[in-house]
Amino acid sequence: MLHNEMLRAETMSGDLPDEADVVIIGGGAAGCVLAARMSEDPRCRVLLLEAGSTTGLEQTARVPGETMRLWAGPTSWGDTTTAQSFLGGRRIALPQGRGLGGGSSMNGMAWFHGHPADYDGWNSQGAVGWAWKDVQPVFRAIENSEWGDTDWHGSGGPMHVARGRDVSALPLSFVAGGVELGIPLTEDFNGERREGIGLIQSTTNDGERHSVVDGYILPAADRSNLTIRLKTLVTSVITEARRVVGVQCVSPQGRVQRIAVRGSVILTAGALRTPQLLMLSGIGPAQHLREHGVTVVHDLPAVGTNLQDHPMVASTWPVIDGSPLWNGMTEADVRAYRLLRRGLLASFTQASAKVRTSEALPGPNIQLTLALIAVDSAGQVLSDPTATCAVCLLTPASRGEVRLASADPDVAPLVDPGYLRVRADRNQLLDGLKLARRMFRTPALEAATGGTPLAPAEWDDDALARWIDDNARSEWHPVGTCRMGTDPAAVVDSNSMAVNGIQRLYIADASVMPTIPRANTLAPTIMIAERAAQLIRDSLPSAP
Repeated sequence: MLHNEMLRAETMSGDLPDEADVVIIGGGAAGCVLAARMSEDPRCRVLLLEAGSTTGLEQTARVPGETMRLWAGPTSWGDTTTAQSFLGGRRIALPQGRGLGGGSSMNGMAWFHGHPADYDGWNSQGAVGWAWKDVQPVFRAIENSEWGDTDWHGSGGPMHVARGRDVSALPLSFVAGGVELGIPLTEDFNGERREGIGLIQSTTNDGERHSVVDGYILPAADRSNLTIRLKTLVTSVITEARRVVGVQCVSPQGRVQRIAVRGSVILTAGALRTPQLLMLSGIGPAQHLREHGVTVVHDLPAVGTNLQDHPMVASTWPVIDGSPLWNGMTEADVRAYRLLRRGLLASFTQASAKVRTSEALPGPNIQLTLALIAVDSAGQVLSDPTATCAVCLLTPASRGEVRLASADPDVAPLVDPGYLRVRADRNQLLDGLKLARRMFRTPALEAATGGTPLAPAEWDDDALARWIDDNARSEWHPVGTCRMGTDPAAVVDSNSMAVNGIQRLYIADASVMPTIPRANTLAPTIMIAERAAQLIRDSLPSAP
């Protein structure tokens, strides 16, 4: 059943209620999970507030092969970073999903749990209870996987997870080339072997995008105790004596309104806007708040710090054998998708490799991903058949921060990821580029691409360093700005997801991650929200 038949935007843009038991701020991946789980208790009146709309849920936006068209416009916040000192002073695009479903409604749909070392690292850093043994059962419970019910996967969960559909020739050549180079073949990146080269799993169902709206909101949409309001910007969380009593927001009709909260507020606005909202509410580094004229409610210095993201740099290659996406599309491909949900449009990214550049590492630090498309510096698709090999650093040591640009909630925050601030990050990206070139010189990939890249044109170390300066960008996976832990410096208590020093305020999104996982962040974010829902319900006096 289509999204717009079940969830009409006009039914979610009515008057705001005067009060609720639980208010969830941000209707992205985490927010949809929390709304569904918290409203399972019929005694609990749940209000989900989202600043965007349902634009990303229209039928045309559910076509996997059309994903790139969603990365600008109303489905995205359109964020950019501050000038990055270690990338030639460039400002880097960092768009985040805006609208119901958040990133799950506009991302590349790749489904990676991450590596056990990621979560064991969280546990050892103080996020006790978030080790691999604690989170792996949650990943299984989330899935309705084509792999079925196994030691590594689940069936019957909210999120459909599928193998690549109608994988084209070029991704198969990519996998073959990696194997020829000596990279182990991996049949399942979420299975026993979480590194190597292979085909990607995705959040698709019968050739269509499957978002958290499908998995969580549609089954909960008829509950009388769940209210969803779109186009509603929350401007502050209201506290009295460091206890949450309400939220202030701007309604779809443009009215400033206060909503009383009888129970709790849960922030799920993401790694950029959750810390911004905390600071606008007077919770954060006191001196910074005073500089913007914000009354300090609670001095919490770590709010907005610890920002991490996956930096990425790409090389582009001609395609002489195999089908790239848009510039290889035929009318037959369009008909195949329209009638059968098959062919090129039924998937997006199909193949990837996760590798270690040093055997001393506990897990992979570089990801190579093949995209059946290439764009120029202006973001325009190249006219000739071309493909991209994206080199992503999975374990960046560099850290940045999110800060207020203004006390005006309509002004985007200042986002400084500090890309490549740590020299080792740059060196690892350079190693990844060299590995990509070796792969494309293998017989399998040379037959498909000719073995000569379109860009970069030069491959000595100095030229590659300049290429990184001029072309490195983000994989759009910001995390960590409200770190959870059991230490006093943490923003969030990892045992309850409560904000330290503020009663009845919780956070349950990517901002709580202590370190960035070796994965696209959708699956880890849903896992956090699922686990947080139970922790929060257990901590509430009214929990069943």
